[in-house]
Amino acid sequence: MPGIGDDDAGVGTLSPDNVFVDTSILLNYAQRVIERDHTSPLIDSDDVEVVVGVTVADELEEVRERREHIYEDFLAYLIDDAEDIGEYDPASRRPYFQTNDERHVRNIQMKLAQLDDRRKIQRDLRHALRSIERRLNHLVDEVVPDGLFDQQPGLTVLFALQDVIPNDKDRSVVGDAALWSAEAEESSGVFATTDRDDLLGLADEINEVLRGAKGEEWTITIVHPKDLSVVDEIRPLDSSTS
Repeated sequence: MPGIGDDDAGVGTLSPDNVFVDTSILLNYAQRVIERDHTSPLIDSDDVEVVVGVTVADELEEVRERREHIYEDFLAYLIDDAEDIGEYDPASRRPYFQTNDERHVRNIQMKLAQLDDRRKIQRDLRHALRSIERRLNHLVDEVVPDGLFDQQPGLTVLFALQDVIPNDKDRSVVGDAALWSAEAEESSGVFATTDRDDLLGLADEINEVLRGAKGEEWTITIVHPKDLSVVDEIRPLDSSTS
């Protein structure tokens, strides 16, 4: 299967009937009010089945629960304190922040810090957080159950992938996707992610490991959403902020 760097893989060139998605795809969909939207055409499509693995489903639920507390704290800070929104420091706050949570909050801060009116900042922050929470709930309650692939690979694959994927969660997600590629009926083998450093940039190495550990049928086509025709065909949605 072609990787992201192959000559025959380019913008809008792949038209699979189903796509296994990374957590980054679902989070981009939820957070499109504060970052460029790469994924709504895929998630909202009636023509492409979105497949979600057990690891991604669990990780998304963890993110939803964690950020519910983070958003409450963020709003309380802005309402109760006279500090600027840019002064909110995740490292000093009570909720538990992971690295991607801190990056997420920083993105919100950067978007709102340019506003001078504190009331408008509060209003826009509430709007952004409601939009994100609503989309997270939609994903967890509807998209994930409809597209769940509930099988997981054995330790052989996960141990083999340690050589190229150091992060445990990323390794498990790829293992889930590879098993789906090998065993799910009519699987396209296409795995979408926005993680360029740890997954897209290592597509060839990942497939070499999968091929050596389990065989050719376990390889996956690792792509950015822009490489899917369903996203390229509806490109104007990238600018949406709802």
